[in-house]
Amino acid sequence: MKDLGVLKYFLGVEVACSRVGLFLSRRKYALDIISEAGLMGARPMSFSMEQNHRLDSSTSPLLCDVERFRRSLEAALRVVKYLKGCPGQGILLGSDSDLHLTGWCDSDWASCPLTRRSVSGWIVFLGSSPVS
Repeated sequence: MKDLGVLKYFLGVEVACSRVGLFLSRRKYALDIISEAGLMGARPMSFSMEQNHRLDSSTSPLLCDVERFRRSLEAALRVVKYLKGCPGQGILLGSDSDLHLTGWCDSDWASCPLTRRSVSGWIVFLGSSPVS
């Protein structure tokens, strides 16, 4: 084995270590998305979505309704503009955290009133930070 020094970047995740803890972010990936969308000069958004914005589910042929596609594209570009205002946000794994992996889940059998399908959800914490 060879010592490669202090970890700075691993599997697309930037890693910064300090006395406060371990900070993980995807800053480079966020900036790549902003650049590919051509929005480097755009004004950042404070919120990722407009209030009460609804995206329609589509069962029509591809691009049959251009207006529906345009609304979805505008919503996606708004998310990218939101990322422009905070590309370096990430997860802080505090040095005082126990860093135990903890998972919680919940389910409700046939709880959807329209389809009677079951609804379930989960969250996984690494220490006190949610990771999934």
